Amino acid sequence: MKVYDLQWFTTFGMGYDEAAAALREDGVDLVLTQNRIDPLPGSGVDQSVYLADNADRLAAYDDRAWVEALQRAGIEVDQTTATFFDPTALDVFPDARPLNARGEPDTGFDWYVGVCPTHEGYLAWKIDRLRRVVEELAPDGLFLQFTRFPGFWENWTWSPDYEFTDRDPFCFCQRCRTLFAAALGLSLPVEDAAGQAEFILNRYEAEWHAWRSRRIVEIVVRTAAEMAVIRPGLEITLNTLPFPATDFGGSDVRRTITAQDLNMLSPVVQRFELMTYLQILNRPIEWVRDAVADAKSRVRPGCEVVCTLQIDSLYTAGIHAGRNRAAQVTADEIEAAGFTALEAGGDGLVFYHWTDFLTDDAAGGRKSTTLRALTGGART
Repeated sequence: MKVYDLQWFTTFGMGYDEAAAALREDGVDLVLTQNRIDPLPGSGVDQSVYLADNADRLAAYDDRAWVEALQRAGIEVDQTTATFFDPTALDVFPDARPLNARGEPDTGFDWYVGVCPTHEGYLAWKIDRLRRVVEELAPDGLFLQFTRFPGFWENWTWSPDYEFTDRDPFCFCQRCRTLFAAALGLSLPVEDAAGQAEFILNRYEAEWHAWRSRRIVEIVVRTAAEMAVIRPGLEITLNTLPFPATDFGGSDVRRTITAQDLNMLSPVVQRFELMTYLQILNRPIEWVRDAVADAKSRVRPGCEVVCTLQIDSLYTAGIHAGRNRAAQVTADEIEAAGFTALEAGGDGLVFYHWTDFLTDDAAGGRKSTTLRALTGGART
């Protein structure tokens, strides 16, 4: 279960042990949570209202107490980090702002703006925060989100025939171009960023994709090694794009756009989480089979692939309107998607997120009944 906000603690007034017991009774065996040491930046879910209305209650919240309550209840805890998504950090590390193949800086879309994965100063800062998380909160694992080169994948999902342009691939900053050229022993032409990007993609596209993919692997290896010194056996779950090659004419855009090569990554992680958000993706339930089969074909035996199910609708208004996304996610759809993912060979399910279940419960809905049907939980 993804538990990224604190509405269970504020809006619903639950205590640590009470909340942990409720999750355990619902069949949840792993919680992906957040913390105040390395807080998750704001994303597509607006939390400003409940934060403003519950300041006093929030002041009493304790990350360690929450972790310990979950572990007492027999639930594993993964602390979540947004590795290369932190808009405020770009004020501290302005040269970590990525450039696309046109040489244009990433100005962001909606809530998202990426961070360049080759910026050593930023990465050292992030790893230092994660050390504190592992030392102070003693989690069972880390959940690495946004561990990739930039890309707002939500923009690609309205159609499996989305046409990528040179605004989509990142990063072609001076640092990335220099490092790539040095790795291959190349002399780049005397051009601006766009000119050198064109040269690279026209002549060395395969090498470019491989080099970026190795960079992501190196970052995961480095992060895991640093944390293992503090807490041996810490598991690593990697958040990954869900797209099977069948969506884009045989192209593995997970690798070519964001440099997540599951084959290269599978020896260094214990689990891949596929963001199979069907309502955002505007895909039918059966599509989950393709996503699972594609991912499983790329990973080593024993490496888990789990699917995330969306509990409520997102991206239906404002700049996201007009993309035929459903206005709601029903309990029947959640149940059907979950069993389809498991029947297709998925090793588990992730639910995004707990507040949506609690809200549905309060309204007399039956999404929690669906949750228990999928997990074998039996709350009375």
